[in-house]
Amino acid sequence: MEGDYATPYYAVSIETSELRDDVMYRVMTEKVMDLAAEQAGYLYADWVVDESAKLVFYWRKREQAEAWMNHSMMLRVLSIGGQFWFDRYSLKLLEVQKEKVVLSHKSWQDNARFPVIKTPRGVLKLLSLEEAPLLKAYVNEQREHLAQWEPLRGEDYYSDETCYLRVKEMRRDFIEDKGCVLCLLSPERDRMLAYSNYSQFVRGISQSCFLGYSLAADLQGQGYMHECLSAGIEYISKELNIDRIQACYMPRNHKSAAVLARLKFEKEGVARNYLKINGQWEDHTLTALTLR
Repeated sequence: MEGDYATPYYAVSIETSELRDDVMYRVMTEKVMDLAAEQAGYLYADWVVDESAKLVFYWRKREQAEAWMNHSMMLRVLSIGGQFWFDRYSLKLLEVQKEKVVLSHKSWQDNARFPVIKTPRGVLKLLSLEEAPLLKAYVNEQREHLAQWEPLRGEDYYSDETCYLRVKEMRRDFIEDKGCVLCLLSPERDRMLAYSNYSQFVRGISQSCFLGYSLAADLQGQGYMHECLSAGIEYISKELNIDRIQACYMPRNHKSAAVLARLKFEKEGVARNYLKINGQWEDHTLTALTLR
């Protein structure tokens, strides 16, 4: 349960028949979830998407739940869904008199589709929107440390808005099977320790992706990057069926070279003037981990 709410409160439940296009339905559902969270009386939401879908919004008052049932966006999504995503649906208003039992699955933020992986010294996960401040704190605290290894950044990159939009993009890319960003958080989930980005998913003929990563300056040399990447690679391989991961590093970045070597990435060549880092075109050593 998302929180301790006094009963009664109210649920708006939507159930669909078999989905014809679950990716587009997920994208639209995320937009609707964001909109619902902005409405008066919103408590939280649950959803489950398998072959069919079940989505439940919880509201403080009955009139607020009824208003959501008749919201123009809700009606539009159901209308479009009937044309493209499913053949039929049911829409119900329920009164919750005791602890929620409408869904037995985890809530929206911790739904199994978004990875949450315990590691020996932290939690590896795709950030929730509420965790965007952790990303902001990380990029600002590590700004000087990471500058030598990253492209030049404008001031907007370090803002609340940009970090929030980055997290939204991370979640959307995951839903659309384009990539997976996994951040290593402290056990209390109050600090971001490391960042790993598995991007540019290629399916079918390749089943591959690219990997980028970074680590807080004060944690260098303590095995945190290995902990983050080893857990992430296991997830990417076993759960997302990616079996070739490519990564590159500047030849002078000996720590990054050591991290990849320990993970059994193999050198495949050198790309001259490959990426513009900190204002300069830099050579990069190309590596890959093949798990086939």
